[in-house]
Amino acid sequence: MANQILYIASGSAPLSSQFQETLDMLLTGAAFGQPTTLWLTKGCLHQLQLAPSASLAQLPDFGVRCVTDDPAPVASIPVETLDSQTLQALRDECSQTLVF
Repeated sequence: MANQILYIASGSAPLSSQFQETLDMLLTGAAFGQPTTLWLTKGCLHQLQLAPSASLAQLPDFGVRCVTDDPAPVASIPVETLDSQTLQALRDECSQTLVF
């Protein structure tokens, strides 16, 4: 997908105001048909398991694809586990990558 946006949640504070603002941006774009993927890194997943975010549960309803390189489950949303080569290919294919 040439116009796809990749958001990378690299922070370990997924309940911060910055994380919530980024989720709002992500959901808004997806609601208007922007192909969007959210890459949840290991640190972010760990924090989400300690304190789940209700906003994340809405992502599949908006067509947001959630991926990770860590097989740890996140109860509130479906997350695809991808290997490092597939994640790198995804990153290369996206027209824009935003790291937060």
